[in-house]
Amino acid sequence: MSEMISKVGEYLSNAHSVYWFFAVIGSVVFIIQFLLTLMGFDDGGTDIDGDGDISFGEHADSGLGDFHIFSVRSIVAFVMFFGWGGILWGHHGWLGFFGALLLGIGMMVVTAFILLGMMRMQQESNIGSKDIVGCSGIVYLRIPENEQGKVTVTVAECTREIKAIADEELKKGIAVDVIKHINGRLYKVKKIES
Repeated sequence: MSEMISKVGEYLSNAHSVYWFFAVIGSVVFIIQFLLTLMGFDDGGTDIDGDGDISFGEHADSGLGDFHIFSVRSIVAFVMFFGWGGILWGHHGWLGFFGALLLGIGMMVVTAFILLGMMRMQQESNIGSKDIVGCSGIVYLRIPENEQGKVTVTVAECTREIKAIADEELKKGIAVDVIKHINGRLYKVKKIES
């Protein structure tokens, strides 16, 4: 067993091409995300709506209970810093691997907290729940019948993302009116009939 661990450690100390792969891929994706954000083409996340909901978007809610460590940006941070850490310390075998792994995990957590802080700053304003009720919005994440989804609403020239429930299933992209504040950031919405 110790011979196998020793051989893996030897492989890790010569695995610079693996670390370079992670560093380059992570850095390229990071730069693309950064440029898209600067140009205004990035909305901060990716959602897939089908039979099941998969959301890889940024941390949309401002409470720590809604803190999500796994987002596209935090995973990109992990891959990028794991790669660069491996390039710096990989020649130390297992020690270098674990150093790169800890650096990647650390940066993933730091990125998640930065995104959480940015969402908190975005949510802080003079706009209250009474201002949101009566506004129109678009379903951002499918709302199953009597379950939660997400809606983007525009209030006082600011776009807000809110949790929403409805009496019927509402698919992504459907126009809705916010009719009632339930609690916290949860609202009841109704489909706008054409």
